[in-house]
Amino acid sequence: MAENTPNTPASDISPKEPAAPVFGMGDLQAHKNKQQQQTRLLWGIFSMLLILVLGVIFILPRYIATPDPASITPVVLPAERATPREAFSPFQEAQMLRGREAAQDILAQILELQETLEDIGVESWAAEDYAAALQIASAGDEAYRNQEFENAQRLYQNGLLALQSLESNSLNLLDESLSAGIAALENGRPAEAEQAFTRALLIDADSEAARSGLERARLLPEVLALMAQAEAQHDRGELESALELYEQATVVDPAHSAAAAAVTQTRSDILERDFLNFMSTGFSAIQTGNPEAALTSFNRALNVKPQSAEALAAITQAQDMQTSRDLNIQLSAAREHEAAERWQEALQAYNDALVIDANLVAALQGRERTQARSNLDTYLNNINSNPYRLAEEQVYQQTITVYNEALSLVEENTRLYEQLVTLRSFLDKARVPVTVTLSSDGLTHVTVYRVNELGMFTSQSLNLIPGTYTAVGVRSGYRDVREEFTVPFNGEAPHVTVICNEPV
Repeated sequence: MAENTPNTPASDISPKEPAAPVFGMGDLQAHKNKQQQQTRLLWGIFSMLLILVLGVIFILPRYIATPDPASITPVVLPAERATPREAFSPFQEAQMLRGREAAQDILAQILELQETLEDIGVESWAAEDYAAALQIASAGDEAYRNQEFENAQRLYQNGLLALQSLESNSLNLLDESLSAGIAALENGRPAEAEQAFTRALLIDADSEAARSGLERARLLPEVLALMAQAEAQHDRGELESALELYEQATVVDPAHSAAAAAVTQTRSDILERDFLNFMSTGFSAIQTGNPEAALTSFNRALNVKPQSAEALAAITQAQDMQTSRDLNIQLSAAREHEAAERWQEALQAYNDALVIDANLVAALQGRERTQARSNLDTYLNNINSNPYRLAEEQVYQQTITVYNEALSLVEENTRLYEQLVTLRSFLDKARVPVTVTLSSDGLTHVTVYRVNELGMFTSQSLNLIPGTYTAVGVRSGYRDVREEFTVPFNGEAPHVTVICNEPV
């Protein structure tokens, strides 16, 4: 065995490590078939070697004689001089390994993105661009096999960018497909709509809009058929039948705007027809001297078209025939309600009289009078039901004004008299302070809204007028507390505790 020369580096004569398998775009595509071919080839080689070994052991000795030792001449072979191989330095090998790993990382991204794009049917909406992107990436295979890893990285990166651009463009195409599908639905083109939504689902299988649109496209022929039948019946004046068919179309596709618009229009047409029929019946009743029947018809017409000037005018015309009788009934009822201090009912009676004759002075004056008394009655009821509102200065001053004005209207043994007596008892106490005791732990910062910031204390007294108050306690590290309390009109002094004792 030859000796190493002193100037020959050990790394030059060491066995070269086997090269790592090189996989590019083409190799990965054929990898499975190649493995199968290699497996069959290895089994064939193994069988041939087994036959040769058996032949050497059992058959060859029969034909070869044992040599005479004396006739054997030793042959001395010259020592083979080790020649240094062409090798990369350790640093170069490390750089190449690093470049190969970087190229493999990019290739892994390409394969992952390739699978994603194929899952969303890229070949159906961008076949040429997709093939071009793969061609760019495949160009890196040759550089990879030649261990030109920097060039392979560049080519793979270009291919990756092309695929990423396709993935980004898929979102724009998704929006375009959805818009095209919706436009086709609205224009009655089911095949075009189905094609657009199918393309959208290839891009985004989870798109609810695409899935819903595709379902609508498949239902569109049925909707169009119903619409055609409905239009024919509408033209013949069979409005209820047409409306039923239009509504069936909206049941098949609730989102179909033309069907929804047809339903609205047909309902409007039915209302217009009914309105005209009621008005015609009412005028016939006027001519026969039957204002009650006329009013019934005109009011039905007004229900069909509220605020119709034509219907209101017709009602006035019919009411003029009943003015004398109906006015006496309404004015008599209004006076009866006023005497019983039923102000809202009296107001309604006067309003009913004014419907008959809007210029009737007695009704106008009665309405104004009862409206004022109704407002006063409502105000007094609200204050007496919730006297704690008097704690607000504005409410307190306004109530005093109302009270003084109401004194000029009051009579004994009336509802107003009782209301004012009750209100006066609250007003007399509304500004009489009551001593309220507040307790705390000396660690909680206490504030009483609309009163003062009290700070920290263990016990403190406040003079508060009757009303509802809120005390808030704050302490660092503890949950804030909020205590609402009421200072009553009976002079009873409440005791309020505000302590933050629940750690956060």
